[in-house]
Amino acid sequence: MGFSKKEAPNCDWCPARKNCFYELLEDKSSKKAWREIRIANRFRSNETVFYEGENPSGIYVVCTGKIKILKASRTGQQLLLRFESPGDLVGHISSLAGWPYAGSAEAMEESVVSMIDIETFKKFLLHHPRSALALLREVSRDVRRGEAKARDIAFKPARGRLAGTLLRTVPEAAVKKNQAVISGLKRKDIAEMAGLTIETTVRLLKDFENRGLVARKGKDIQVLDVEKLKSLSGHFS
Repeated sequence: MGFSKKEAPNCDWCPARKNCFYELLEDKSSKKAWREIRIANRFRSNETVFYEGENPSGIYVVCTGKIKILKASRTGQQLLLRFESPGDLVGHISSLAGWPYAGSAEAMEESVVSMIDIETFKKFLLHHPRSALALLREVSRDVRRGEAKARDIAFKPARGRLAGTLLRTVPEAAVKKNQAVISGLKRKDIAEMAGLTIETTVRLLKDFENRGLVARKGKDIQVLDVEKLKSLSGHFS
């Protein structure tokens, strides 16, 4: 099944609305237009949304589930760059720059992803110019996130980097409900996101477990003490 209007969720009813580009739009006209131009598709776990090196086909929004961004080496090895949660824009930087996608996007679990093709998106910005300010905020957030990761790798000790990575993987809503569970990530993935070796990651996770900060639930990790992890991470920004 491809992208269709039928699969596009109603933005006004979306539980991730507060984290979405849609919420940054300032007037009813632009919000209505945004709802109308979206098409969506449902992806199973490990299905690819787009491939690294492809010419951009559009701007994507994660509606439900999780999407991971991967970069491959010439030998076929993959590096997990980051993951995107409901409300996050994906592929917008490459689309705006006219560059091939810098990484592949793959569903970590069953996910619904909306798309707006590039020409339609450009027309949307021309008809709703104030929406460009919302887009600038999204791009600025991406830049700051990249700078924060580079800073952490350069200056933070291993424990702080791992604690910050674990905190980034759980939605704030899940933390508030005491349901902060990290699923769908291998130890290798966590190590890559934190800029650590697998051996160091496994050792520190065991240390966190012994200290009551996290607990293993099969292949998943349950976060037990968010405040202590924040303290270790230097309150990751």
